Amino acid sequence: MTAELVIRGGTVVSSSGRESCDLLVTGGRVAGRTAPGTGEGDEIVDADGLMVLPGGVDPHVHMMDPGLTEREDFPTGTAAAAVGGVTTIVEHHRSIPFVLDAQILRDKAAYLSDRSLIDFALFGGGHPDNIDELQPMWHAGAACFKVFTCNLHGVPAVLPGKMLKLFRTVASFDGLVLVHAEDEFIAAENEEDLRLAGRKDPRVVPEWRSKEAEQVAVNTVALIARISGCRTIIAHASHPEICALAGRERALGARLQVESCPHYFHLTEDEIDNWGAYHKFTPPARKAADRDQMWTELEEGRVDMICADHAPSTRAQKDAAKDDIWEAPFGVPGVETSLEMMLTGVAEGKLSLERLVSARSESPARAYGLWPAKGNLDAGADADFVLVDASAERVITDADVVAKVGWTPFAGRRVTGRPLRTYVRGQLVADQGKPMIDAGWGRFLPGPGYKEESE
Repeated sequence: MTAELVIRGGTVVSSSGRESCDLLVTGGRVAGRTAPGTGEGDEIVDADGLMVLPGGVDPHVHMMDPGLTEREDFPTGTAAAAVGGVTTIVEHHRSIPFVLDAQILRDKAAYLSDRSLIDFALFGGGHPDNIDELQPMWHAGAACFKVFTCNLHGVPAVLPGKMLKLFRTVASFDGLVLVHAEDEFIAAENEEDLRLAGRKDPRVVPEWRSKEAEQVAVNTVALIARISGCRTIIAHASHPEICALAGRERALGARLQVESCPHYFHLTEDEIDNWGAYHKFTPPARKAADRDQMWTELEEGRVDMICADHAPSTRAQKDAAKDDIWEAPFGVPGVETSLEMMLTGVAEGKLSLERLVSARSESPARAYGLWPAKGNLDAGADADFVLVDASAERVITDADVVAKVGWTPFAGRRVTGRPLRTYVRGQLVADQGKPMIDAGWGRFLPGPGYKEESE
């Protein structure tokens, strides 16, 4: 059989190992593998010396579309994702309007139908007052529900009483929740003390959004996940104690996973002194010892998945708060640098490439109901993959950033390992740091509970 596309002589990587082979693609799907140099096809791509990784499934991005599109939109954000080796995203509910019912979800999916370079799924919001809307959103195609334990970004906190009800509701249809876990009351107490002291300096951020606030919230969420039986993911774990708390309840039967982000593996709280608002995100970066231990948590499986938590703000928005950190918006871009930052850990011996593939592709695809079409390169899967030069080095610069805001918190850092070419369903979408197609190739991927409206 002659394939439409042959990726010749690369090393295909999965969570279980590596195989030197030719990867065959037909009809947008993986048709199989053959011995290196033996595959025949209409188009041959030489991948000698390159790693062939399953496309990244980033389960936590904010593209601000429709809504705050001066910060990001789907055409620019998914172009950045493609450049970074991401082939599928799961986009959050905080567009305008917030996705809080089934009709808003359908309208958003329709609006985005021609605005993405890569495939995408969508979150619904789990708020204290829309619990009755969750199952209809699940049937409309929501992949997950985002829940906050604190009042943040205009989203109301779901406190324990409502959380138990919400989790039990989602468990009744075997849905999934992703929880931003910072305790509302500890954060509020910290804020009151810091404001009374007249503090406006950048060090406010790690003291306000403290490790204790994160730990207390995770402790509550993990217990309620076990009590309710709800499938639950802890969002953006910032330090190892979060993994330990989640692990304790997981050992007791909780259906619980942990997500983290590259900034918790590379940045420290001290750096905010120099970067100021450009390092304001929450939970914030922690101490160097926490950062270093997070690599072990990931390698040993206590962190299940890696996301970017791509949430850009413009330079003007960050600079406007130069003298008062309270006024700065939260969030940093990251969807296009995430793979390079984690590959650098591989090059430094902190992480195996197999574990990176598991956390970056396989684990989120399984959790969000996208497996087996996404997250792997077995026969029949979508031909979503990225060709990686594992030894290539470069210094990240703001000038290279594809995301609309044009800056990165990793500017000036030398990285090892670079995504060269990214394919979505067999289509080349990015090459050497440049998007190669216009928006419209990406498809909406309804979640596992999707039902046609007539059903």
